[in-house]
Amino acid sequence: MSALLMSACTGDAKPAASAPASIAIGLLVPTGGPNAQLGQQATLGARLAIEVVNRDIPTKPLPLPLGPNIGLHGNTKLSLLTSNTDSAPEKIEKETGKLVDDGAVGLVLADTIEVSQVTSRVAEQLGVSLVDALSTSDAFGTNSRTGHFRIQPTDRREVGAALDLLYRYRGTPNQVKRIVTAAGTPATPALTEEANLLKGSIEDLSLSAGYEVAAKDKVVPLSGGEAGQPNGLVVKGDAVLAIVTSAAEASAANDLAVKLKGTAQVIAIGPAVPALDGVKNPTALRASGWSNEFATRNPTAQVIGAMFEQAYHTKLTEVAANAFMATMTLAVAMDQATDYSKQAVRSSVQQLTLPATQTIMPWNGVRFDGNGVNQLAAGVVEQRTSNGYMVVHPAELAITQAQNL
Repeated sequence: MSALLMSACTGDAKPAASAPASIAIGLLVPTGGPNAQLGQQATLGARLAIEVVNRDIPTKPLPLPLGPNIGLHGNTKLSLLTSNTDSAPEKIEKETGKLVDDGAVGLVLADTIEVSQVTSRVAEQLGVSLVDALSTSDAFGTNSRTGHFRIQPTDRREVGAALDLLYRYRGTPNQVKRIVTAAGTPATPALTEEANLLKGSIEDLSLSAGYEVAAKDKVVPLSGGEAGQPNGLVVKGDAVLAIVTSAAEASAANDLAVKLKGTAQVIAIGPAVPALDGVKNPTALRASGWSNEFATRNPTAQVIGAMFEQAYHTKLTEVAANAFMATMTLAVAMDQATDYSKQAVRSSVQQLTLPATQTIMPWNGVRFDGNGVNQLAAGVVEQRTSNGYMVVHPAELAITQAQNL
């Protein structure tokens, strides 16, 4: 293992006893059903992480678990067991149990919030670590579960990133005075809860930052017949934080940004932010935990992206990158564990610290708090330009400033 990685170890010295020849990570993804494409991308990302761990690549030195030996400590090879969820919560208990019975000592999940809620409970019952690649909802922090680890920045942190961008323009002609919320009608109870928590975070954090906040009855609609219509609710000096939970809401948020151009900036936040990639002439800014543009400037992400494209003949996607990072996080924790029992692996994840140089993300690294939140995950805000989405916040990661703001 690399010297950089070994320096991050916080556990006890590894035992001298012989290690098993192989050990498995279980991957829960939808490879069928409406979210099959998500599952396929996540599977490719996880597979590449396993390949990175198991191969000795001396010509491509990376600050990842690579070095003169192959696999984890003791030359133990890492394997991947995959289970199809179909994004169906009712399948999770059976599929998770089967992965653990087949030898998985840790789990990676890339699926919807509804599936994540059930998997969190089942993993807790089984005593196995669950590293969640996609979930951002602040609701998970109230579950008091010690084995559900979310690598993404939370929704509340994304709101904070958006407000931090706006704060940079205080004292200028583009200063924002009031924050307005835009939201639709989420399709499921879990998404409704996430959207309500986001509304609360927007209000709390905006008031704390010294902004006026539009009244709760002044929410701009992102669904229904008036979707994307400001209806006089937004004026010069406002900024709109748009909560998007579906592709339709993302499209409506972008329509709103087009209508308000020159009046107020619109920043999309929420689980459907990636859907902005699919809208025509995207105008809304987006708050996210991943940036393709930044990945082209991150030395580690450059190498991983090239390996991904060589292996699968397609470019690294956001979902694949998230699954890669979740799988790698669990693999590093397994390498640092005193043994490969479920309990030792969970303890190792809880103690894990990875610096930014050992990720492919625009974060400060990986370190989980007692609620399973990655304290070092950081959101970025991007704006669409002629060259694609570009990071405009935080300033230290941006190579251009936000326009029309």
